[in-house]
Amino acid sequence: MDDVTLRDSVALAAGVPLVVIVPALVELAKRQGLPVRWAGVAAIVMATVLLAVGDVALGDTSGDAMRWLVRVATWLLGGLVYGLAAAGLYSQRAMLARRGDASGDEGWM
Repeated sequence: MDDVTLRDSVALAAGVPLVVIVPALVELAKRQGLPVRWAGVAAIVMATVLLAVGDVALGDTSGDAMRWLVRVATWLLGGLVYGLAAAGLYSQRAMLARRGDASGDEGWM
């Protein structure tokens, strides 16, 4: 098994708990006063941060600037994907559509 396959497997395995942990953290934040409309954004931010922290903790921190740029892009894309999976893309779309109807806008989707 080469390094790329092993790294992809570890990333996939790390993503499964993220989809479980992030909603719990968002629910905790909502109970502490986070407005419900920001739950989706909070899920994406929390997933991105947890993904980055896990990668830095488990990964090699050496490398040139291009390697770090790729890692940051992976964190951002992974955080977006896992955050939306945790929050539920369809529930976020429905909430934004309702908000658009209330304000006279058509919403963003």
